Parts: sequence; structure tokens; C-alpha cells
Amino acid sequence: MLSALVVAFIAGGCNSSTNTPEADKSSPTSSPVAAETKTAKSSKIDINTAPIAELDKLELPGTKPSLSERIQAGRPYKQNDDLVTKKAISAEEFKLIQNLVTTETKK
Repeated sequence: MLSALVVAFIAGGCNSSTNTPEADKSSPTSSPVAAETKTAKSSKIDINTAPIAELDKLELPGTKPSLSERIQAGRPYKQNDDLVTKKAISAEEFKLIQNLVTTETKK
């Protein structure tokens, strides 16, 4: 009797595993990527509008002190690389933070 239960359990597991790939096919594979992209975009710091406390998050190892104050002093920016062209930060510092910033509210 116990062996019959084990066989039934194993057979039931096999049936559910054959249904799993079909369930996986019906779910879109691009939605997790799209969700991550939306999250990444929304988590970027707008260098034109962010307060000093938010800009302070950009002060990473390899950046000089007062990075946030220098960014704020150079506002407004039309695009991210204006940080370097306006000499608010160095090219090396820009390489460290370029994926963390945006200029969504262009002025």
C-alpha cells in the first residue's frame, strides 16, 4: 500500500512537471526585464532637481569631496555629460556615476 502511494506521488509529480513548461511559455519573458528597466530609470538621480541629500548618494569611492555641491552649483544641465563640460566634475568621476544620473527635467 505504501508503494502505491509513492508511485502515485511520483506520477503526480511527473504530470505537474510536464505542465510547468507550458505555464512558463504563457508568461512573457520580457516583463521582468522591462520591470528592471523601469526601476533603473526611476531610481536614477535627476541632477537638475535633486536636493543635496539625494546628490550625496553619488559620492562614491573615487569621487572628490563635495561632489553634490559641485553638481548643484553647475545647474542646469541639458544632458548628463554637461557635468564634465561645465567642469562640475572630472571625467573620471563622471565614469563612476554616469549610470546613476539623469536629466529628465531638461531646462
